[in-house]
Amino acid sequence: MASRLRPLAPMLRTLPRTAVGEARVSSTLASLAAARAASSARRSLSLKSFFTTRKPKSDTFTSQFEPVLEQADLFHPLSKSPLEPVRTKAEWIATHGTCPVCKELSPDEKSKPPKHECPDCGYPTHCSEEHYEMDQEHHKHVCGILREVNEDEHDLRSGRRMKEFEFPGAQHRDEAVNLSNWDTFLYTRGFLSMNSERSMRHVSHVLTYPLTIGSVLHQASPYQLGKDLTIEGLKSLAALRHTLHPAIISGITQSQDLRTTATHTVRIFCLGARAESHLPPHIYMQLAYLFPSTAFQIHFVGPDAIPPHTKSKESHQHVHYDQMTFVYDNSLYETYHAEAGPFNPYYDVFFLFSPGLAHPATKEMWKPTIPLLLDTKCAIFGTGFDEQDVMNDVNEIESAGYELDWLMKPRENAFRSLKHEVNMTDVRQSAQCNWGIWGIRGRRYDVRPSDQ
Repeated sequence: MASRLRPLAPMLRTLPRTAVGEARVSSTLASLAAARAASSARRSLSLKSFFTTRKPKSDTFTSQFEPVLEQADLFHPLSKSPLEPVRTKAEWIATHGTCPVCKELSPDEKSKPPKHECPDCGYPTHCSEEHYEMDQEHHKHVCGILREVNEDEHDLRSGRRMKEFEFPGAQHRDEAVNLSNWDTFLYTRGFLSMNSERSMRHVSHVLTYPLTIGSVLHQASPYQLGKDLTIEGLKSLAALRHTLHPAIISGITQSQDLRTTATHTVRIFCLGARAESHLPPHIYMQLAYLFPSTAFQIHFVGPDAIPPHTKSKESHQHVHYDQMTFVYDNSLYETYHAEAGPFNPYYDVFFLFSPGLAHPATKEMWKPTIPLLLDTKCAIFGTGFDEQDVMNDVNEIESAGYELDWLMKPRENAFRSLKHEVNMTDVRQSAQCNWGIWGIRGRRYDVRPSDQ
């Protein structure tokens, strides 16, 4: 994930105050006021003034953005795009992709690469125009998504000022946050108004990881007992929320250093971390703002867990950012487990973002990890790209015979990414990051007297 530009504070310059200087300023202001009054007295109404468009004032920050593409010019066939990275993407698809008609007609033979671009979505979809016409019944269901992805990618690279990525800072303790969905969250958190669905897709794609975590752990979570959470799920989250929402201590103000006032640190372990570990630290501050009295450690563990904007090749790194500490370790979790322990269900929680527990390429990698996670008795939450991906992981867990309790029933994630990701080897397939969510925990047994 690429990092986003944030607005720079304007440079303010102050001049020394002297008696002579103040006299000159006062004289100048008086002259300007007199001239303005005289001008307004002579000014007459003109119809021209009602219809003349005035150029908006430009500021130093805005003037550095010179759009390469205008908003009305975002659709381009990938191979003819004015942006080189998009043309390179078209070449990759045309070389390594597959024609769906060839695959159906000759399943035992290698499919021809898609050289023909659909005029409606701009993607290379079929090996020839003939096969494109034959597949219209199926292609029409994905054509709209592909065009949307096409325009979104051109918009991100257009060079315009991306105002939707100018995120708000900390919120006052007395101001409530509504976590029902993306719209209510962005509104109650004071984000700039999203004037298009495209802006919503951009923002949700960046914030889906911290907000998926926050929406589960927060006391204003959209997930409710019975509908989404089990009794065991409510117990596990109640333990975590006891730490995340401590009682306000008199004498401690919001402006004080959290490192000196926080009594506990909550540890969030993201296992098999990939894209979530590449986000800039300030993105995860949107999670921290939901819990202003809590210090966090976020552990990204996995072979692809690499800090953003670093050339270091060290396998274990720490990054400190305000009230959060980020730990990056590119080892497998079974190696990291002993170092991270001991664990406490009140302070520790695990997240597996689209882990692929049932996928043939990663299935064996997770087998030694899941029993270790269940032994901690801490809450474990996982996500999936779509309904089929979620149910594959759930069925894999249930068929393995683990002793566990379900905390959250498999369901659609309220803070899934609204943006589609296209499979470049088969453009008919697309997915949304963190589409669905589920939760488990190692089984606990109640101790009862023998006469019961």
